[in-house]
Amino acid sequence: MTDIQMYGTELRSDPLADEILQIVNGATKYKIMVQCIEAGFFDAIESVGEPASLELLSKKFGYDLEILDRLMNTLVSYRLIIVEQNKKGSNTYKNSASTSKYLTRSKKPTMIGLIVMNDKMCGPLTENLPELLKNGLPKFDINRNIAAMKNGMNKNGVNLTDLKNEKNITEMKMKTIKIEDKISPTCSPTKTNVLKSNKMPPMPNGMNMNKMPPMPNSMMAMKMSMMSPSMMSSMMPKPNNMDNPPCDMLSKFIMSTDAFSCSCASAVVRAFDLSPHREAVDLGGGSGRISIELSNAYTNMKVTMFDLPPVVQLAQKMFPHNSDGTLQYKAGDFFEDDIPSGDLYILGHVLHGWDELRVDQLLNKIFAKLPPGGSLLVLEKVLSDDKSSPELCTTNDLILALMSKGKERNASEYQKLFAKHGFTNVQFRYIDGFNYCDAILVKKPF
Repeated sequence: MTDIQMYGTELRSDPLADEILQIVNGATKYKIMVQCIEAGFFDAIESVGEPASLELLSKKFGYDLEILDRLMNTLVSYRLIIVEQNKKGSNTYKNSASTSKYLTRSKKPTMIGLIVMNDKMCGPLTENLPELLKNGLPKFDINRNIAAMKNGMNKNGVNLTDLKNEKNITEMKMKTIKIEDKISPTCSPTKTNVLKSNKMPPMPNGMNMNKMPPMPNSMMAMKMSMMSPSMMSSMMPKPNNMDNPPCDMLSKFIMSTDAFSCSCASAVVRAFDLSPHREAVDLGGGSGRISIELSNAYTNMKVTMFDLPPVVQLAQKMFPHNSDGTLQYKAGDFFEDDIPSGDLYILGHVLHGWDELRVDQLLNKIFAKLPPGGSLLVLEKVLSDDKSSPELCTTNDLILALMSKGKERNASEYQKLFAKHGFTNVQFRYIDGFNYCDAILVKKPF
């Protein structure tokens, strides 16, 4: 038998293939994570309460031991699962800190909604890229959808029953995307008719899960309008033994959007010294996450979260908090209604979703309402000067093109935009890490 060995020679695959294979493997990693979430796998690990052996997990939840071993090795390589050795020298497994915090239903905020939304909506939308490349038009338009939504809004807010008629919401044809084939609704929205489908796979045997923590909304009705009712009908996976989780369409979509800001909300409200301001208004505040963080950071500041009536109603129900009265909620449409008075306005993930006409309209309205010396805090991810980074922002810029006439901007474009509307003293604070937020502060001159 010949032992073949090579010395002194570097063995390497073609480096030109590295970036491509990383993207391909990244897609596979993502789908494995999604399936683990939908199967309740991370919840099962969390419910044990301590590092557990493969044998214990296999017996407790009915997992095939060999497949469980392979899955655990894979998730350990992704750093979603931690492997440790017990006193006997045997391997035990537990969720990583990030998995425990953001990928389980027993904790909030959670990123499960964002992950499922991306899987059910953003992924299918990319199938329309060849058509977009040819005609430059998205399959459906946020502005048109919002107008349609408003036609169904009564004095108490949006009539969600009207959402069952998809033609009233969007002219988008589903021939290419076929969203219905990709979504598995888990429960029927309250007083709302939606498409029926198979339920999500049941949670492992032996689970005694808490209710799904109500996940915040944020990004207001603009983001709700990005999707047809069939898209929104079931964004969140639901284990079959969960007790009455929020099931209506809007609450599910609300649950899917809070993750955009949950990892950096605390950082963005502290990006600048906002203590001189006394009244802040979070326009399109959604879940109120930014508003809550702001009121916690600046206890002498009165904060108003302003959004469409159904969004405000759900935000108050889904995110009850101990308030000293400095945080209040107000319902309305910031395009059509008078906005609350304040010396600080906040736009979190709002500007990037609208066309130039609507952006101009909103900024003009805010400028007119601000007192001299007042400020506007804009929370958006800022593109690099050449628009080739950060990767998350460039990707989102393309996704916006697939679903709206909005766009991401670089610092120069934001400076020109704010100057156009009379704002001065433009300041940028970049939030480190992989996230959806940077902070921009502008002033209305004296």
